[in-house]
Amino acid sequence: MDFYEVVNRRKSVREFQSRPVEEEKLFRVLEAGLKAPSNNHLRQWEFILVKDPEQRKKVAELVSKAKNITNETELEKALDNWSDEVQREMYRKALPVQVKMLVSSPELLVVCYRLRKPLKDCGILYDLNDLASIWMCIENIMLAMAAEGLYGVTSVPRETAVLKKVLGVPEGYEVAAAIPIGYPVDYFVRQKTVSLEEKIHYDKWENT
Repeated sequence: MDFYEVVNRRKSVREFQSRPVEEEKLFRVLEAGLKAPSNNHLRQWEFILVKDPEQRKKVAELVSKAKNITNETELEKALDNWSDEVQREMYRKALPVQVKMLVSSPELLVVCYRLRKPLKDCGILYDLNDLASIWMCIENIMLAMAAEGLYGVTSVPRETAVLKKVLGVPEGYEVAAAIPIGYPVDYFVRQKTVSLEEKIHYDKWENT
């Protein structure tokens, strides 16, 4: 598939068919992740595929802590945090399924990375190079998924101490995101349309 076609096909998906993901496709996706640029050139990244149903439930609850909203009144109140109508539409669909998507997706991938110093000790932007690198890995994964007809969304945990214990993540590593993976149902979240002309600047940033 043409690269630009893949970029245009990538979508955020939170609801999936029950159809299983072929192992060879999944491994190609993860191999693509390992091709991403690495800050330390060592690609100190690890992938955890969470298969066990009970382990899935634990991980889903920890990743989605305080984000899963199913009560209609609470949902509408939460939507007041966003004034943009595209955002409101997306979160109206997304917030009620934060736990469900992680539990019921055909595959659940947790992406981990080595961090040279704890996040709380990162005082300058340079200290976050390892974090930047893992997100390039994740971007490769998301694009490779689209090339395979697979979709998902990144879910970033609010805190990871307990999650890392549940997953057996060793000291010195951090969890970047959990990614449910599968074949999508028909619904796709509408993305906000932006114009390149509005985003590009020459020599310096000037408001017009």
